[in-house]
Amino acid sequence: MPMLVSGLVAGLILGLAAGGHWRNLQRFDLRLWPGLVAGVIARAVAPFVGGLALAASLAGLVLVALVAVVNRALPGAWLIALGSSLNAVVTFVNAGMPVDPGALAASGKPAPSDGLHVLLGSDTRLPFLADVLLAPVINNIYSVGDVLLAIGGFWMAFRILKNR
Repeated sequence: MPMLVSGLVAGLILGLAAGGHWRNLQRFDLRLWPGLVAGVIARAVAPFVGGLALAASLAGLVLVALVAVVNRALPGAWLIALGSSLNAVVTFVNAGMPVDPGALAASGKPAPSDGLHVLLGSDTRLPFLADVLLAPVINNIYSVGDVLLAIGGFWMAFRILKNR
């Protein structure tokens, strides 16, 4: 969920900088918002719940996708639903989100030991959906789903603030 939050924050900042207005948030009606809160909390606590980490992470991803589908009329919601769903699928079929060891080496980061990630290998299913995209400027590794989450969050916040 850090990518979704990053996208939302960037969308808010740039939406305001481009002449958007905070008052537009008054009309923002997010249906099933408690599901979004539960999903974000599940993802946030996942690394700290031991053997339940994977289940908590998957539950969080599915809840975020569900809320996005319910709110599909909002700008960016389909991208959020798709990104969260892609992350859930690749995580489920690999019993963890695969992360590219080469990208880890290039970033200088150790392999995660959070119960949520597994190293990408020859037996990895859907490797193109794994954490394989190294962003050198911020020195982090992302998946296609992460990128879609960020773009969807950005577009949602930006368009809501700019909507007149």
